[in-house]
Amino acid sequence: MKKIITALLLVLSLSLMANGLSLNSVGSKALGMGGAFVALADDPTAIHWNPAGMAGQKNSALLFMTDVVPMPTYEMEMYGVDAEGITNHYISPNLMAVYNYDKFAFGLGVYVPAGLGSEWDGADLTAFGGPAAYGPYTNLFAGEEYDWMSEIAVFNVSPAVAYSYENFLKFGVALNAYYGMFQMKRGEDMLNNFTGAQGADGMLDTQTEMDIDGWGVGATLSMLLDYGWYNFGMTYKTPVTVDMGGTMDVDRAGEYGMNLEVTWPAWAGIGLAFKPFNGKMVVTSDLQITNWKELETLYAEILGMMVAPGVFMDVEQEMHLSWHDAVQIRFGVQYSINDQISVRTGYYFDPAPAPDKTLNILFPSSTNHAYTLGGTYKVNKFSVDMGMEYLFGNERNVMIQTSENMPGTHQMDVFAYSLGVKYDF
Repeated sequence: MKKIITALLLVLSLSLMANGLSLNSVGSKALGMGGAFVALADDPTAIHWNPAGMAGQKNSALLFMTDVVPMPTYEMEMYGVDAEGITNHYISPNLMAVYNYDKFAFGLGVYVPAGLGSEWDGADLTAFGGPAAYGPYTNLFAGEEYDWMSEIAVFNVSPAVAYSYENFLKFGVALNAYYGMFQMKRGEDMLNNFTGAQGADGMLDTQTEMDIDGWGVGATLSMLLDYGWYNFGMTYKTPVTVDMGGTMDVDRAGEYGMNLEVTWPAWAGIGLAFKPFNGKMVVTSDLQITNWKELETLYAEILGMMVAPGVFMDVEQEMHLSWHDAVQIRFGVQYSINDQISVRTGYYFDPAPAPDKTLNILFPSSTNHAYTLGGTYKVNKFSVDMGMEYLFGNERNVMIQTSENMPGTHQMDVFAYSLGVKYDF
């Protein structure tokens, strides 16, 4: 049972933190520019990227949706596994608004900064249940199919305020009230597959499920220097500790209450934006840093766990992680064809923070090269934005085997697009 809890803790930690589950570019315009938006921040998504950018904007409201489509594959030649993930659409609605009054600006965002998932056909993974027979023993669980899926959504309710000093120096702050939801199903190793007795033997035999949620609060601090033909911006998001609770259901072992303390790591962005040709072109570049390394330990409490026949008690577990900080390099270009039409493109490099010893198919983590396109069409006070990106994930050949990972060849591409409508009032 302790092995299962440890594995579930690892799966949850990866789900909340791995780069593959982040919506790397919040907003249709930012997505089309490769997410290099810290120094530009000139629409209501400044609430996320750089709240200082709200100061001096037109009063406006922005409604947009983003659809993320992961396309993972997994091969393990030793077991004859050659699987493709089920193609799902992870759609998130978002609403942001900005209002300027004198030197102050006020904003409110209700949006999804992270949300994705993964799902696999259990029939492609039955080999992990072991051979049908071993000598005179028959495998009681050979060919059994398990549900394999993960899904996470993080909602942020974010009021923000900005102040403009002498028009060129701006400061901003936002409150981040996170609500996180997580579901997971997977096969686990809990029994001897030939005798049915308790004890792990390296083969899957048990369906496990987890359903938890919780709240946490943090803040965003930012500044923006606007010199007309170029901008410099800086943003810092504080780490957020989220206390999550729910249930963990283990086939043949029962359902348990579960409390888990998870910390979203700190994030910082530094950006430049240049506006040559009288502003007809905008060129942006960002360095965005996620402080994965500081996340050392996860703490969980399993409620009413059976530790011996007829003996139930609350059990505390902790898990130490070994991730490293990740630095994303982003570039974007926008060109205004006329007063109504603008086009965009971008690129970013997104390194994987998770090591091989914790990699599994439910939460792929790869080093990505992403290419983006987008544009805007304006009609009176309305603007229609579109952005799309394709992430080419590097193949990862995991040779080592641990109790937490899945050796083999992992690869995942991701297609995402975003559509938005903005109204200036």
